[in-house]
Parts: sequence; C-alpha cells; structure tokens
Amino acid sequence: MRTLDVLEYAFRDYTSNKFKTVMSSLGIIIGVMAIVSMLTLGNGLSSGVTQQFGNLELDTMYVIPGTISMGPQNSNVVEKPPVQFTDRDLNLLVNTPGVAAIDPVISLSGSTVTSQGENRTIAVDAVVPQYFNSWYSGEMDKGRYLQPSDTYSVILGSNVSNGTFDKAITTGSEITISNPYTGVSQDYRVVGIMKQINASIIGGNPNVAIAMTKAGFKAISGMTTYTSITVRSDTVQTVDATAQNVQDSLALLHRGESYSVITQKMFASLISTIFGMITYVLAGIGGISLVVGGIGIMNVMTLTVRERTKEIGLMKAVGATTTDVRLVFIAESAILGLFSGIAGVAIAGLLAAVVGNIAGLAMPLSVQNIVIGVGFGLLITTIFGVYPANQAARLDPIEALRSD
Repeated sequence: MRTLDVLEYAFRDYTSNKFKTVMSSLGIIIGVMAIVSMLTLGNGLSSGVTQQFGNLELDTMYVIPGTISMGPQNSNVVEKPPVQFTDRDLNLLVNTPGVAAIDPVISLSGSTVTSQGENRTIAVDAVVPQYFNSWYSGEMDKGRYLQPSDTYSVILGSNVSNGTFDKAITTGSEITISNPYTGVSQDYRVVGIMKQINASIIGGNPNVAIAMTKAGFKAISGMTTYTSITVRSDTVQTVDATAQNVQDSLALLHRGESYSVITQKMFASLISTIFGMITYVLAGIGGISLVVGGIGIMNVMTLTVRERTKEIGLMKAVGATTTDVRLVFIAESAILGLFSGIAGVAIAGLLAAVVGNIAGLAMPLSVQNIVIGVGFGLLITTIFGVYPANQAARLDPIEALRSD
C-alpha cells in the first residue's frame, strides 16, 4: 500500500466513529496539557521571580562576614569566627585588581521610626558617602544625597517616603529613630528621597530602608564594623576573576576568620537551577498522565483490532501485506497522538494565559514547550500503538474472515 493509502485508511476509521476517537484521545490531551502547562507555568514563574528581584547586576558581588555555602558542606571543616570588617578592609578592596567600586553598609533591622505621631518598623543602614556607588546608587528624587559631614541627616527610600506612613514624608521633615536593642532614640532631618530602584537578591530593597552616615548611626548604635560590602567588578566578564582577587586580598588580613564572597551570578544560576528542577518534576507528574493516556489508547486499539477482525482479513485477502496492516494501525495511533497533542497544547496555552493574567505574569508558550508537548503525544501513542498493530498484522486472513 502507498503511504497516502495508509493515511487515508487511518483517517477514514477515525471519521467513521467520532465518539470513540474523542474518548480515546482524552487521556493524551490531558497528559500533553499537563506537561506543557507545567513547563510554561514553571518558566513564567521563574521569569516573574527574577523580575521581582530586579535586574540582576551580574557584575556585582557581596562580601559578608561568616561562611555561606552555595553547595554541600563538609562537616569535617572547623568553623572559623566571622570576620569584622573595618575601614582597613575598605582601603584594601579599593586597591584590589578588577574592583571598580565598593559600597560598605552597617545594617540595623527592626528600628522603630516615628513620623508625625506614627510608628513603623524600618531597616536603617549606615553608609559611607565617599563610596556612593552600589546599594544607594539610584538617583535622588528630591533633595540631596548624604555628605561626609552629615551627622543627624538621613535619606529615605522611595517607599518609606510615600507609602509606609499614612502621611507622606518630605525633605526637611523630622523623624525619630529608636534602636530596639539599646532603647536609644535620636531625631534626624530628612535631606533627600531616593527614586524607585531595583531590589537586590542579597543586598535587599533600598526602597524600604533609611540611610545615614556612620556618625549618625553611632548615635543610636554601638556598631562600628560593616555588616556587608558591595563590590562592583570592572565588567561582567571579569566578575569571577575579581571575586577571586577579593578572596585573595582579604585572606591576607583574615587568615583565622571566615567571610564569604558571593556574586550575583551565583544566585542567578541557583535560581535557574531550582526552578528548572521544580519545572521538570511537575512536568514529570504530567508525564504520568500521558503514559496513562497511552495505556488507554493501547486498550482501545486492542479492542478495535478484535472489532475489525473481518476487515483485517479482507484487507489481507485482497493483497495487503503484514507490513501494510501494521502500518495502518500504527498510523492510526500516530495521527491520534498528533491531533491530541495539538489539542493539549492549545488548552495548555489557554490555561497559561488565564493563570498569567490572574498572577500578573507573562506566560507565553515557547516553541520548545510546544514541540515537547506535540512530540511526546505523538511518541507515546505510536509506542503504545505497536502492540495492537502487531496483533492485527499477525491475524490469519482465513481465520479472520471466518470470525463472527
């Protein structure tokens, strides 16, 4: 039989019994829909989470006291005390090869801020104005940035100025900041408000924080060592080499102390890996539905062979070979898988659009996910169609014509 004859025969069988065709394809449609939906939703969620963190500054790294492991830990390693970063470390890092800029910060979380009779809990950071480069590198919306001579002056993140308190805070306003750990309070004048800027995976969200100089910070806290130092590399391409240089430089001063140098690239890679694992696990669960659908098609095709025994006998009697009969039934399975896969992808696209609209995330169907969905639908039905096809091909034409 010619290929066109095989396809025509297969199509005719489906159009002659539409109800059986629809019921046979449901399992495949559901399976393909599950796989493509999981892949698309996983990709959209990963993209959305990355956007929530802001544009990743891949040329940036963070130097933090203590050990932070990005992989399996060795239990035999003796823990070293965390380093205490001082101005000596800043001078060292500024002169480290590959370092374009640094931005040291002393952070105090949980501070109580009072404005116009309202109290809110807000993070407060001490910054060094002469190293104004990274964390607070956004443009000023109103007022000015901090100067080294400022003591009782602060700048506000955009959300602190407008949104955190019932009444907006403007430049020139007075606020009171209280340290919950020492009970010390101090009044400060707002000299500037930052524009909205992107949050950082490690550095946090400056839009919801207050910044002041070390002198002003000393008035409410006895902390003098830096809790983190942001380091910016010359280029994204050299960030790994710069990170190694930073490691080597700090090792000269802190042999018996622990610290971590973490790049944004590490976190970007970690996020991609985690969401990749979640996406493919969910797709694997959807794949179970696809296999179940394939088994259902095999059962239906096996019953079809029994129902069409005489028809198969007649085909062989008029010259159809064993291979022809096998190809007819495999073609029927493949066509069922192809159209079921297309239907499943279409439903998955609609589902992703609805979920994306509700969640406020873009979840378009990628070409890769479409190919995976249709390809798996076609593959599963073809594989599970082999057994009934072989059964049909092995029928003896004389016995088949005698069957009731």
